[in-house]
Amino acid sequence: METLQYKVIPHADIELGYGRNELDYFVTLPTKGVTELTGLILTIPGFGGLANSTYQLEKLNPYLAEKYNSIVVSLNYFGIHRGTRTLIDDYFILNMKKNYGVEDTYWTDITSDNDFYLKVGALLESKGLSQLDPRCQALKITEQNEYQSFGLLPALDCLTVLGDVLRRYPAVNKKKIIAYGSSYGGYIAMLCGKFAPDMFSVIIDNSGFSRTQMKHVVGREILEHDYVVTLSLNNKTYLLPYAYNNPWTILDETSPYYFGDSHKQIRSLLLSEHRIKSETRYYIFHCEEDQIASVEDKDMVVTLLSKYNSTYYKRLGRNDLDGELFKKYTHAMDASLRKLFDHVAELDQDHKLVKELNGNEFLNNTVNPLNCGSRNYVFNFKDDFTINVTITKNSKADFTSMSAILDICDSIDEGFNFIAAKLSDKNYDEAAIVMQDIIDAYTTISLEIDKLCEFIDMQNVNLVIKQFKYILLEVVVHFNDNRWDELEEELSQQIIPNFLLWKNELSNTFSPYITR
Repeated sequence: METLQYKVIPHADIELGYGRNELDYFVTLPTKGVTELTGLILTIPGFGGLANSTYQLEKLNPYLAEKYNSIVVSLNYFGIHRGTRTLIDDYFILNMKKNYGVEDTYWTDITSDNDFYLKVGALLESKGLSQLDPRCQALKITEQNEYQSFGLLPALDCLTVLGDVLRRYPAVNKKKIIAYGSSYGGYIAMLCGKFAPDMFSVIIDNSGFSRTQMKHVVGREILEHDYVVTLSLNNKTYLLPYAYNNPWTILDETSPYYFGDSHKQIRSLLLSEHRIKSETRYYIFHCEEDQIASVEDKDMVVTLLSKYNSTYYKRLGRNDLDGELFKKYTHAMDASLRKLFDHVAELDQDHKLVKELNGNEFLNNTVNPLNCGSRNYVFNFKDDFTINVTITKNSKADFTSMSAILDICDSIDEGFNFIAAKLSDKNYDEAAIVMQDIIDAYTTISLEIDKLCEFIDMQNVNLVIKQFKYILLEVVVHFNDNRWDELEEELSQQIIPNFLLWKNELSNTFSPYITR
């Protein structure tokens, strides 16, 4: 059995514009090699896990690769490097002074995290407290100049790597692509299914989130800790709350780092308008007493998801603990990930983890626009196995004009056919009247397209329209100079073909927005 390491250029940070490092991902191949029967399993680590951990590369991935004849892939997605290094910043120092009267000089001789823990522990002991006030959160540093995107960039990284693997291993069975994760990894897997609903045969979520957990985004601003250190000192236990060094804010709406409703909606699994029916089968497991990822939220996700997909949901109580598969009555249940996958394979035995259709977003060049209030997140998949996501300003009222534009194009099409017939009959006056109507219609469409350019990517349309506009001006000259023979030839060889090209490009650009 062989495990290979690859790098791929990641998707851009479309929200905050942070620079991106190359993505590391790891591919474990089955001993028999890759054939048209070999599937692909994406195993997604959660908080605290790495794709190249001993467990992933030596236990979980080889087991799945061999038993299920699959390429097994793990990646170090954006934000996965949640480091342990402490940053004592001005915010922390100021609040320690306000709340506990601690002078700035108290922190000057700290050279390590252990020094910091001892300083804070001694302070709490002297004041008879067991934990710091939530306003006094120090920072933990996310390594590699990254932050907590909470789901979006990690899911884009998963889809980017998935495309790269499909490109490298073209023989892989496109009907057997599986996403599998626990806790935060399960949430990322579910987001992948939302962004690419036709990609996967099976998605397995063990105790994943259902929406943004704001303490992981703006913990300081809402006085909830992202992370806690438990410190033992003189036979007593002390709790030190931490936030991570995220740039987000919910207090300043003018900030480029403002985390608003659109950011929440693209990360939510609870919006019906983001769902379409697909073949993907979902297997979801959640502890009834989960104190980290809400089981009530998961109930709502399953209710919604069941309208669009085959969905199996197990809400686990104490009696469901068996000590082998599910071991603890808590978040993620300390589940055996190997046994859980085996369990899903048994539940899915009628399908053998395979879907019926071969197509997916990459092969179909799918455009998947997701309306998120004031913004529209548009997912463009290409058959070269790349993905490009853009964010545009969004206005539902503007999108209603798309159908009207296509209707006008149909009328222009009929108008050109009418002109061709009248030129053939040498009825030039009637042809000229309809030509004026076409020019007016073209002007109307151009004005509407200018408005839509603010909301969606119209680059391809604008490239085609320049050529059509030039030819249309030539037609006007022919009419004005009564050059009827030249006009008739120009109509059949240049005008109508270029118009149809433009009309087709408009239809391709608008159809994803009109059909959802």
